[in-house]
Amino acid sequence: MQTRSAAAQRGRTFFQKYAVPVIEFLCAFGASAIAYTGAVGKSHAFVLGVGVSPASNLTTNLPQSVVTQYDKIFVENLKAETPWVRCTSRRQLDENAGNRLVLFMYQNLPAPPLTQAPEGTIQTGLTVTVVQNTSIMGNYADYANISSYALHTAIDPALEALGVQMAYRLAQVINLIIQNTADGAALVDPMVQLELLGTTITAQDITSAVQSLTAVNALPFENGRYTGVIHPLIVGDLLISTEPNGFTDVMKRTAEGHERLRELPAPDGDTVIVIDWGGASFHQSTLVKQTGVAPDIKLRTYVIGRDGVIGVSFGAKDNTQIGDGNWRNLQVWVKRITEPSGYDPSRMIGGFASYNSMYTATLPPDPVQRIRFIDATSALT
Repeated sequence: MQTRSAAAQRGRTFFQKYAVPVIEFLCAFGASAIAYTGAVGKSHAFVLGVGVSPASNLTTNLPQSVVTQYDKIFVENLKAETPWVRCTSRRQLDENAGNRLVLFMYQNLPAPPLTQAPEGTIQTGLTVTVVQNTSIMGNYADYANISSYALHTAIDPALEALGVQMAYRLAQVINLIIQNTADGAALVDPMVQLELLGTTITAQDITSAVQSLTAVNALPFENGRYTGVIHPLIVGDLLISTEPNGFTDVMKRTAEGHERLRELPAPDGDTVIVIDWGGASFHQSTLVKQTGVAPDIKLRTYVIGRDGVIGVSFGAKDNTQIGDGNWRNLQVWVKRITEPSGYDPSRMIGGFASYNSMYTATLPPDPVQRIRFIDATSALT
């Protein structure tokens, strides 16, 4: 029986004014306590839902909620620049003409004497000297194949990805052949190896290398400039150098120089535009000769003139400019196999990426070489 006495009214007022806010506060923090104040308290406790139960379905019993998603766009791996082929003069060995290319060169006649020729007398003729060297074509091949099963189950275009990796591998092969040839120039001509002027390489060292080539009449490339290969850390040394009349000191004096200094040398460009100094334009690459041991590792900087290193290949078009043309023997084959064969009747192999390149590099047949290099540690290591 519901009572309307004064005591009951006071109880209702107390419950609504004090008890209900306390219960709501406890519910907000997930409490499960129930305050009992008679029939009115029971009804409010029921309405407020004191002591809410936890979720009855979790990831432990819902396996579809813990499925792993794989990103199909792979992160690109790190690759060094392989610029050495751009620093070579190109020669072609004709196909079906053997595997050796012989280069010839006339030596200059000695300086003429200042004595006059006797009148009416035929003198003894001069004899010229021809020097030569021989380079042997090398054959470099490799491949990677993939099973049909893997080709159909891989989440990425795996065969094309193998082609990219094989292309980089081939580029490293050609790059290393040319670099090793350039490094051997010091064995022919002691003038190739230059001494460092200070503790780290400076713009004066670059100027000295260029002028050393000019002093032996070494010709620049077709663009009128010598070329070179330089390590990124050595580029950094040149950019932070504070030497008077050095690289940054000269560059900052003009508006054009300021703009060039603002652009950091990008690793994916043909040349390091900002390092264009003293008549030489440089390619940036980590693939240079390193000597010594840590922390005194020396990085080699190269300055190269025309015919400093001569690359020999099959199939290049005549008069092909550096960076242009289709070098047929520097091709990577990427092929998806669609039909069985006698070698693979069940077509277990789904495709392959491969190369088979014929290439060699040589120095000119001259005791006077067209290369200069400097070995230096970097202040950035």
